[in-house]
Amino acid sequence: TCQMDRTTPRCVPIKSTCQDLTCPPGSTCQMDGDTPRCVPMALTCQDLTCPPGSTCQMEKSTPRCVPIKSTCQDLTCPPGSTCQMDRTTPRCVPVKLTCQDLTCP
Repeated sequence: TCQMDRTTPRCVPIKSTCQDLTCPPGSTCQMDGDTPRCVPMALTCQDLTCPPGSTCQMEKSTPRCVPIKSTCQDLTCPPGSTCQMDRTTPRCVPVKLTCQDLTCP
């Protein structure tokens, strides 16, 4: 572009900005001094879709899918059974009957 240098017109380079640069998907423009550059975007859990049974957690600056730890609160057992934890897994087990559960003729 043309700029006046005191009383003389001179052609000078146009300074580029991020508006002049189209970055590929997964990256964004940042100014490096006077130069626009495409840099990778920091991913978050909003950018990651986890499979069923897992959830996203940030590990340092990286989103990761990790298994959901189930508890008895997540499990509905049928009548006659109750939930018990088997190590890290909730399971429905039959309720042990007592005489209080039986009506004798």
